[in-house]
Amino acid sequence: MDRPNSVYSTPIWLSKWTFKDQKNKLYILENHIVKGDNKGSIFTNKNIVDKAVNKLIGRRSKKKLVPVNLTLISQHGYGVDDN
Repeated sequence: MDRPNSVYSTPIWLSKWTFKDQKNKLYILENHIVKGDNKGSIFTNKNIVDKAVNKLIGRRSKKKLVPVNLTLISQHGYGVDDN
């Protein structure tokens, strides 16, 4: 992997998410692309979590999902920070 320069410095990851609803039902989202430095910064970023939830259940659903687990599968380069 090439070294990042000043503009393209945020790693792009392929990830697997696990969410839980109020009834303790598990939802799994596999092969989701995220940008972030490490697992902790991605897991606590509300914008990234909201995008993953919307992809999994859609915007109109009344379910409230809480992230339980995040697995970073592989890194696929560097990109511009969206935040």
